[in-house]
Formats: sequence, structure tokens, C-alpha cells
Amino acid sequence: MKPRQPLVALSPTEIYPLREAMRDLQLSVAEYYAETARGGELGRHVRSFLVAAQTLNDLLTNKVLQSKSYKDLFVTRHPVATLIEGVKFARNVVQHVLHIVRPSDELKFLGGELGMRVYAVWDGIPAQVVSELRPATQRLEPAYQAELEGNEVTGTMMAVLRFYAEVAPEIVDRDSRGEWAGFPLLSQPGMNTPLHPEEPADLDESRQWMNSRAPGGDYRVVCGQVTVDGTPYVYGQTFVGRHSFAPFVESVDQANFDIGLGFAYLTGNIAANFDYVTDRFPEALQGVVLASRGDVLNWASPLPSIDSREDWHGPGVDAESWAQVVKMEIDPRLPSGFMFGPRRARRLNALVPPR
Repeated sequence: MKPRQPLVALSPTEIYPLREAMRDLQLSVAEYYAETARGGELGRHVRSFLVAAQTLNDLLTNKVLQSKSYKDLFVTRHPVATLIEGVKFARNVVQHVLHIVRPSDELKFLGGELGMRVYAVWDGIPAQVVSELRPATQRLEPAYQAELEGNEVTGTMMAVLRFYAEVAPEIVDRDSRGEWAGFPLLSQPGMNTPLHPEEPADLDESRQWMNSRAPGGDYRVVCGQVTVDGTPYVYGQTFVGRHSFAPFVESVDQANFDIGLGFAYLTGNIAANFDYVTDRFPEALQGVVLASRGDVLNWASPLPSIDSREDWHGPGVDAESWAQVVKMEIDPRLPSGFMFGPRRARRLNALVPPR
């Protein structure tokens, strides 16, 4: 994927502090989303997001050398400018008025045996509260009403993240794998809204995006191969460090593409080298959790490429069960939206519970 050109040019000395501010913003979104599955109090996380977002807005408005380029985005009305102004309005309410900004009490609970999640919308700000604000802030009220009030919270948060990644891609805080800190969000069964700030909302575009980037996780251990409708697929477990929270299914062509991107596929006797540790991860509701008994690289070796060959499975592997896992992603009899969820969760490794 081609690097995006920044809308605001930053000097090297400006990038690090802005990246720290962006990290605060990214983690505030991830922490809010995690709380929606725990059933806790969401208001504190909403306010943390507002403070982090407005801090970044203030720094770009007032502290960088090319601040005029940033301010011009609001003069020319960038598509997300009104949303940023609505966030500024809400943060000013938090800071200057004795009013608790929080999601509305009208909550939706979605999910089932594999986990429940709260979907909340931004609450209204009473007229009496608005009357206590400075005139400059009062003028931002329509922005809040248009872009936040009544809208689902996580979606608006993700839009803010995308905006700042467009403004200055180099300030996105990334982990050692190059992934956004705090992302992907944990997959929710039956919900196909984006789990990552870079993920397109359109399902077909999202599939293309997923296939064009490296998989989530540190590496994948191949357990076998099965051919479906003439296409060979490899399957196995994706590991983060010594733990695996998700299986994977990939066509041989896709796996070789991933290897070309620098992602490691390994081969080894997985059945002889893991323990079930699901009970140690109560928030991992969508499958078993495996723990390698040692460093995975001690018993599994990197594959320079994967060759198509007759179907096979490793020792101790239930090939029939794995065939069903494969078909969950590619069975043409299933609705495409149904297949999308498992595919995305596995490809992004979006089944790792929040830390």
C-alpha cells in the first residue's frame, strides 16, 4: 500500500510529541470499545477520548510550524472538519461547565453466547449548559448536534482517528509489527462494522484491504492443507508470542503473498507443543486459547514458500474438523456477510482480548 501524503508537513522534532498525543487518542478509543463488552461505566472513557482528541487538535492548531496548513482544513471545510469541531465543543463542556458528558442512557445490547456488547450514542447537551459557555464555543454547538449527538460512539471515534492519520500519517503510533497501537478491536460476532481505522466500511473493499496487508499476529504455524473446489488452502494457528487465540485459513497463493510481504509462516508439530489455557483468558469467548510450552521458534521452522501438493495434515490434527473450519470462510451457500466476520477476525487476528 502506497504511503499517504500528509496534509500537514511536520518537522522531525514535532513528530515524536504528536505521536505520543496520537497514542493517547488511539488507546482511548480501544479502551472505550473494550469497556463496551465489560458492561462498565462508559462516560469516563468518552471523556478521555474527548480530552485526547482536543489535545491533538490544539497542538496542530497552535504548536507546529505548518499550523496554517492545518487551520486551512477548517476554512476549506474538510469532510471531517465539522466532526472535529463537535469534539472540541464537547471537550469544552467537560472542561468549563459542571455537566457530565457521557453516552445516552438509550443503549443497545448486541451479542449472545460469544459475548455481549453495548452500542451507545452520544447524549444531547442541555440548552442551560450551552448558555454557560463562551460565545466562541456556543458557535460550535451545531457541529456537535450534526456529527455526534445521537450517533454511535465508536464510529465517530474511528472517524477522528482516520482524520488525524490523513493529516499526518507519521504520527500514528505503531507496535513492533507496524500495527496501530490498540488495534484491531476485538471482533464481535454478527457485527461487520470496521475494527480498524484503515478498514473500509464496504465489505468487498475490506476484503481487498485485508488481503493486501500482512495478517495480524507474529506468525502462523501450518497444520495441514485441504483442497476445496480445486483451490488448495493451508490452515493452522496464528500466534502472538507464545499464545494463539485464533485459527487461520488461507489459500496457498495468499499465504505465499503474505510470505512475500515478510510475514512468517512456520511448520512444526503443533499438537505436541501446546496446552489449552482458555480458562486464563475469560474475555476470549470466541474460541480456545493455546499456549506454546516454549518459544514457538524452538519447535517450528520458517517456510520460505508453500507448495501446492496433495492434501495433508500434521500429527495429532483432526483433518475433518479443520475442513469445517475452512468451509466457514468459503462456503458459497452461506451469506457473504456471514462469511466475512470469521474471515476478518482470523485475518486481522482480531480475537485477542484487550490487555
